[in-house]
Amino acid sequence: MTVDASRSRIADPSLAPAGEQRIAWVARHSPVLNGLARARLADGALRGKRVAVVVHLEAKTAHLASLLAEAGAEVVAAGSNPGTTQDAVAAALVARGIEVHATHGASPDEFVADLLAAADAEPDIVVDDGAELTGRIVSSRPALVERLRGVTEETTTGVARLRALEAAGRLPFPAIAANDASCKHLYDNRYGTGQTTIEAILRLTNLLAAGKELCVVGYGWVGRGVARYAAGNGARVTVVEIDPVKALEAYMDGHRVAGPEGFADADVVVTATGGVAAVGREALALLKDGAVLANAGHDDREIDVEALGPGEEVRPGVTRHDLGGGRHVYLLVQGRLVNIAGGDGHPVEIMDLSFSVQALAAHLLASVELPPGVQPFPEELDREIARTKLDSLGVTLPESA
Repeated sequence: MTVDASRSRIADPSLAPAGEQRIAWVARHSPVLNGLARARLADGALRGKRVAVVVHLEAKTAHLASLLAEAGAEVVAAGSNPGTTQDAVAAALVARGIEVHATHGASPDEFVADLLAAADAEPDIVVDDGAELTGRIVSSRPALVERLRGVTEETTTGVARLRALEAAGRLPFPAIAANDASCKHLYDNRYGTGQTTIEAILRLTNLLAAGKELCVVGYGWVGRGVARYAAGNGARVTVVEIDPVKALEAYMDGHRVAGPEGFADADVVVTATGGVAAVGREALALLKDGAVLANAGHDDREIDVEALGPGEEVRPGVTRHDLGGGRHVYLLVQGRLVNIAGGDGHPVEIMDLSFSVQALAAHLLASVELPPGVQPFPEELDREIARTKLDSLGVTLPESA
């Protein structure tokens, strides 16, 4: 099967000009992708390779997909979360000749169908987020596994899922842990998610951060970033964390550390675990009237939305839920990723780093045969990305650095 843009399933092709504007803005602020990554991809290694890009389908992802196509790859794109797909960007990609299967607000069945449509393009390489496509290829399209040269994974959650597949003997192809690259998790997870999560919460609610009691659930790189930016905006931060090492780190960073009792005083609760039901029924029972709930992790299931029951929209992206006893809480963007479903996602300069990792990982998979299993992103490429970024900022290091 060949990639064919005419097979695309998108919301409205007429939105393409608006999408082009967004992609052009990203392109103007992506020096590492435009320089280092584009130069590496120009060697022909990707020519004729089918690449499935399954990441949040917005302008920064579109720029990555476009660079892969420019390098000669046959690109098919789908969203990794229906709540974060930007229909204008999807339309612009189709206008550029890229096959796309994604619409904003797709139903669960439509979302799975879109992922399987991307799988049915028979990709050689998958650029994935949350192992959404990789997991479905393994479980629903096993005949395609032999064709895969490998996958490259964007997120902490996705790498964990890949390691679980590997432990179960179900990962017979290489999977590069792009998330574990320093140029990804040190900047994307901390600075990118931290800044944009707080921005999205404040924009959606129009509330003040200063003086608020903000509870961060989980203190990985995302939790660290959220806590840092919340404190920087004047919030009083409590971290709920079960790992003693991470809990001690949160304490040393100046935050209050608590168990479940930390939910009781929270004006705002932000999940950052990458797990399921980080805020479940027990936590909901502790929340005070008027608390705001937001998810900065991976899955839409970090907050037990089903336990909240039906909600009433009180402003765009904000629903009020009755907990009984005169208590109401406010859920942001239906428990989806608040910084993307409720905002524009990470800053362009952050994703310039993250997607340079992904671009060079895809190039590596196209260029050499790697052993099966989860593989690290090469340190020398990581350092080259960092040096290129510094060069773009006018910072020059000694050659030995």
